Amino acid sequence: MGFVASVCQAQDRAAAGAVPTRVMVRVVSRDAKVIGSGVGGALVRVLDAGSGEVLAQGTQGGGTGDTRLIMAAAHSRGVSIYDTEGTAGFLAELELTRPTVVNIEALGPLGFPQATHSAMKQMLLLPGKHVEGDGVVLELHGFIVEILSPEPLTPVEESFRLTARVRMMCGCPIAPGGIWDADNMEFVARLKADGAVVSTAPLRYAGEASMFTGSVSVPGGARDHDLTVEVLVSDPSSQNFGRHEIPLGG
Repeated sequence: MGFVASVCQAQDRAAAGAVPTRVMVRVVSRDAKVIGSGVGGALVRVLDAGSGEVLAQGTQGGGTGDTRLIMAAAHSRGVSIYDTEGTAGFLAELELTRPTVVNIEALGPLGFPQATHSAMKQMLLLPGKHVEGDGVVLELHGFIVEILSPEPLTPVEESFRLTARVRMMCGCPIAPGGIWDADNMEFVARLKADGAVVSTAPLRYAGEASMFTGSVSVPGGARDHDLTVEVLVSDPSSQNFGRHEIPLGG
């Protein structure tokens, strides 16, 4: 939508007696905390579901929230868990002239393109009826997976050591026995030649939060093909899955 059209629509809403309506949106990591500035935040858009007009958009920024309140405390109905000082959120300030069905969309974490996912909710908003506090909560499933070594296009021999960092979508750390328990997750590296898997290897905890490592074998003849290596992380119990893939040298 062009600038002139947006200005005209804003003027039309003002002429029609538009009512300011605030909507707080929180984008959170599934089974974890709020997606904040540390991982690049999340893009939030509020659109008129009928016309597709963008009513508000911006980037959620701030902190990840209170770990005890979000992850450990019992949650009674009506008790806020995200509406704490400094916790990330995006406050959409709308001008509504009538009851409006909107699509609220989120995309993140913006700092890690290989992990970026989206979520959407549709709901009816009424002019002047503000949605505040915890607000509208959108969950993003997945993990942030980063292959730290080898670096892309590194030549490989008969085998190589792979190290990856794996975190929740909010950047929260993963470790055996931790709040986000690595013992409940599976970490696998897969070597591909021309897109076909030719070798797999489990990754083990490397002794430092979120760090996992393992040795990947390279079958004979594989180096004559285009090689890539990917890391897959899975936790079906929380419906979280993650992936990162890089090219290698032959």
